[in-house]
Parts: sequence; structure tokens; C-alpha cells
Amino acid sequence: MNDPSLVDKIVIVTGAGSGLGRAMALALAESGCHVVAVDNIAERLDDLAARADNLPGGMVPLCADLRELENCSAIVEKTLSEFGAVHGLVNCAGVSIAIIRPEFRRDNVMFWEVPDDKWQVMFDLNATAPFLLAKAVAPHMIAQKWGRIVNVTTSLDTMIRPAWTPYGPSKAALEAASSNWAGDLDGKGVTVNVLIPGGPANTDFVPGVTDEERAKLVQPETMGEPVKWLMSDASENFTARRILASNWDDNLAPPEAADQASASIAWRSIGRQAATEPVPR
Repeated sequence: MNDPSLVDKIVIVTGAGSGLGRAMALALAESGCHVVAVDNIAERLDDLAARADNLPGGMVPLCADLRELENCSAIVEKTLSEFGAVHGLVNCAGVSIAIIRPEFRRDNVMFWEVPDDKWQVMFDLNATAPFLLAKAVAPHMIAQKWGRIVNVTTSLDTMIRPAWTPYGPSKAALEAASSNWAGDLDGKGVTVNVLIPGGPANTDFVPGVTDEERAKLVQPETMGEPVKWLMSDASENFTARRILASNWDDNLAPPEAADQASASIAWRSIGRQAATEPVPR
């Protein structure tokens, strides 16, 4: 049963044209959210809008390339102009090492082989764009004393795996930033969490595999139930956590499923290693 608190929530989802972003955008629209679906390929958005035509919520397609960083604030401005509010942000858009070498899994890319421009593109899209979008929505969420920011990073071991530069480092940057933002927004009614598939997902990020192999991957629809709960009123006190969607148990009540499928965001579980304590505010 869908949570009634999702009805009429305004949620921006980036990378909504395919893969994980498409699955989350549809899940939210099915639950009554008005989704501003952002992607850089118009044909994908047209297909998504057609698929969402009869869903309880709305789907507003917005074609924008987040590598052009000025588009980030424009997306938020257009959302506010259309709806007068923004309640949620799902940062899902990203690129993989395939932009450097399509067969990177079989033909590894060493860090010294990474072209400078590809490093910049990956950090712009995977880390800087989420920052700029979150920066733009945060004041509005704080003012309304309610907001949800969900960042799609990656498995922690992928962040440090050999031959995964610059994808791993760019997602590690977003993971660390998520922890920063959760702390900055603590007590303001705005939560920040990370949601990942919990394994290789059946998306374009995993090229060159057979249909049989794809069936064994984490399916994008696995992200649906967790993202709906994270956008709901029920997740009010759930922040600075990372959920593995593949561990979400639909047989449990959502708060229990979230608790079971989550751990501390970033590397908080390692413990304090800083030489100084933060200054109390």
C-alpha cells in the first residue's frame, strides 16, 4: 500500500530517462508524487512520460545536460516556478568508465591513462552536479522545514577498487558530501541519505553481458520501495544512512526494512581519526 504522505510531493529525479533513475521516477509517480524527470536525452523522457501518463502522480520531463553546470540551478528554478515548492531531490544521474573505454571491465583503464577531460566530466556529473542541485534546493527545504535528499553513490569497495578511476573517487566524493550535508541539515527537517542497488545493476553501467547474466543482476525496480519510503513522512528521523536496495525486505514494515537494509553513511563506523574535534555551533 502506498503511503498517502507521498501524494502531491514535488520530487526532482536526475538520470530519470533510464536505469535506476527511471525506476525511481516511475515508483514515485505511481505513489502520487509529481516528478520532475531530468535527463539529457529527449527520446528517453518522451518514453518515460508516455509510460507515466496514467499514473496517480505527474511526470514533468525536463531535458537538461548536467555537465553544463549552470543547468542545475535552472532545474530548481523551473521546478519552483511550476509547482511553488520542492520536497525531494534524487541525485541519480551519472556516468561510468565506459565513457573512457566501453569494454573497461575486460580491458582495464589505469589511472594514468585517464584523459584529463574525462576526469573532469565524471566529477562534474557524479559529484559537482549533485552538490549544486542540493545547494539550490536546501534553502527552500529549510524554509518549509521539510525535505528529502537522496544520493545514489556506489558500493564502498567500488570506490577504492583498482582500475576504477575516476568513477570510484567521484562516487566517494558524493558519499562523503552526503555525510557533510546530513550534518549541516540536522535538526532542520531535511534528511540526507544514500541509496544504492547493493550490487551490479541491470543498467547501461554494466556493458557487454548476456541476457542470462543480466537476469542475475540487481534489477532497477529494486530501488522503488526504498526511495518511496525515504521520500515519505515516515522517514522523518532517518538520516545519514546508506540503504542497500537489494537487502530491502518487502515482508517487513518499511521502517524495519530500512533499518535492516542500511548502515551508517560513508565511513562513520570506522570511528574518529581526526586530530581535532569540530567546534560546537
